[in-house]
Amino acid sequence: MRVKTTKRVLAYFIDIMIIFFAIGVIVNVKEKDKTVMQLRSDIEIVNELYANGEIKFHEYFDRWTVINQQIDQECVIYLIFNILLILIYFVLLPKVWNGQTIGKKILKLKVVSNTGEKVTIVQYLIRNMLLNGLAQMILLVLFLYLLPNSMYFIFSSILTFIQLILVIISSFMVLYRKDKRGLHDIFSGTNVCIVS
Repeated sequence: MRVKTTKRVLAYFIDIMIIFFAIGVIVNVKEKDKTVMQLRSDIEIVNELYANGEIKFHEYFDRWTVINQQIDQECVIYLIFNILLILIYFVLLPKVWNGQTIGKKILKLKVVSNTGEKVTIVQYLIRNMLLNGLAQMILLVLFLYLLPNSMYFIFSSILTFIQLILVIISSFMVLYRKDKRGLHDIFSGTNVCIVS
């Protein structure tokens, strides 16, 4: 049976709020870390120096990307926690709960395979690589310590832009396609349906 878009969006909204709450607890603890607070202060100083014309753009960019990467390195535990949370909540939980997360359970929806077979772990992984930025986060963790500062900044900016475009395209597809399938559904061979 065809799922109403509003029901599907509401289920996803519930799931995202649960994830944001869990992540917020960790981020709140890390934001108060003295090293991170000092690095944020350093970025403000560099911003002021550039705004006042005391440093040229190339020096500003070099200093800013160094500090930005240091902040990301200090907060890498948050990124790893986010990856684990997505794997547990959007991959393992639906596998155990027959295609449902808490949001989908509340709204009586579930993820199903287009073939009629049980949805596999690989299908859940593909869905979340596209929909929830799992691929982006894994690549950011991998390249955080491998790329020099400016390259890391450019790489992370490009990945973030690509992820945003994928989410926007998927959202419009879910809203306007007749079958209500987004990129994540098409590439993973899944769909969302009403639990009977």
